[in-house]
Amino acid sequence: MKRLLFSMVIVFSTWWTIQAQTTADALRFSSFDVLGTARTVGVGGGLGALGADFSVLSTNPAGMAAYRKSEFTVTPSLFLNSTDATLNGGGAGSLTDNKLAFNLNNLGLVFAKQGRNPNWRTKNFALGINRIASFGQNINYRGQTRGSYVDFLQEASIGLDPSELSNFTTGLGFDTQALFDLDEDGFYETDAELNGDAILTKEETIRRKGGINELSLAYSGNFKDRLKIGVALGFPILSYTEEKVYNESDPNDELPFYRSLQFDENLTTTGSGVNLKLGVILRLSQAIRLGASVHTPTRFNLTDDYSTRMVYDYVDDENDGPLESASPEDQSEFSYNFKTPWRFMGSAGFIIKRSGFITAEVEYLKYNDSEFDLSVNDPSQSTVDFQQNTNRQIASIYQSAINLRLGGEYALKMLRFRAGVALSGTPYADSYIQENPNIRGIGETRQTYSLGVGLRQDRYFVDFAFRFADRESTYEPYSISADYAASNNIPTNSVTTNSLQNHLLFTFGYRF
Repeated sequence: MKRLLFSMVIVFSTWWTIQAQTTADALRFSSFDVLGTARTVGVGGGLGALGADFSVLSTNPAGMAAYRKSEFTVTPSLFLNSTDATLNGGGAGSLTDNKLAFNLNNLGLVFAKQGRNPNWRTKNFALGINRIASFGQNINYRGQTRGSYVDFLQEASIGLDPSELSNFTTGLGFDTQALFDLDEDGFYETDAELNGDAILTKEETIRRKGGINELSLAYSGNFKDRLKIGVALGFPILSYTEEKVYNESDPNDELPFYRSLQFDENLTTTGSGVNLKLGVILRLSQAIRLGASVHTPTRFNLTDDYSTRMVYDYVDDENDGPLESASPEDQSEFSYNFKTPWRFMGSAGFIIKRSGFITAEVEYLKYNDSEFDLSVNDPSQSTVDFQQNTNRQIASIYQSAINLRLGGEYALKMLRFRAGVALSGTPYADSYIQENPNIRGIGETRQTYSLGVGLRQDRYFVDFAFRFADRESTYEPYSISADYAASNNIPTNSVTTNSLQNHLLFTFGYRF
């Protein structure tokens, strides 16, 4: 008899280690961008030394002191992420999927006030929201390769008693009989072992959405038009949703018993954080400004709502049809803390008389300083061990990075023409790049280009900007260690994604 019957349903697990609190989350939630007003985006994001734009509230708050009049700004935007995905070796070519989202990139008020002391030309207060990250993306791929998701389940279950299997992954495989123990020796067998050369059809749909919007309060002052200082208190609000549906099938009946497998994952991460920003701007001459700012780590308080579901279809003497199992609802929610790295910025602005300006900004941060605090609500030893292991992985995979933003503006009467480029250094450590040479894009400097145009009047202004970037990366539907794959002749499957990200922004501003 192929399978054994079990009367007990597995209800205990340790951790769901596939999705929640991963190193990928650490990078995603630490990678802030400058997506505020169309003017800032149009010049590549580097206005820290010039100011007088609401976006600098999230980069160098000293720039708010450059305002002479109070101002209201609002920036709606459209975000289109078009992704081509190819299952490597799958023979089916690439599939394209698009994600279109409407966002409010900026909503802000600046209250400009002349100082009573003649040395302090302005003392300004600002409050509002800037968008600093967008997560929207749809991915869809299909192809035929060797290997199966049950290979991952088999490796992940090694040495575990049925009561120790995860209710989010391996436990579901055990419940649906994708994993079974014929000899009761503690090693779980799978149908995939019956023909290691079987070609299975694989397809997956991934839907991601969300972003980070930062609510900020800032106070700034202008001392004799020589020195500007500012401080801002930021409250980032994070929302991230990911829905994944992975399917396998055996169209040519190459595997005995096996018919198909489906594994669904649903993750929603929400929360908020707090940080502090300090900035200065020094005017060396009428034409040259230098700026500097420092951002404390953002300390997020986050909650994950994570659930999984598996459907395994097979036929034998005792079964003809699919079995289904889902993660328990009462274990789906988990709260934890996350800390981003310190950020340091330096900037320079060069005024070209009345013709416009050129600006540059450099940012330094250590991605490997990101840390999870998972034990804040669960101080058990297993949670502490998992936390330490995750933070060690973050420290070894990532490194320090330098990001550069360059741009300029040309003034022609009432019109403003803008262009910019942002260069993002790789966050991955050299050792990780050398160990993973087949992962696309991890060792590359990433470029983002932008164009903009604006109209300036005494009381109001309107700005448009277009921002685009091409991103190539590698995604693994499921993870198998290199040693296990080699020793068991199990192939690893990967997907190459090429994502074209486009932002179209419109800013309306009114001075009063």
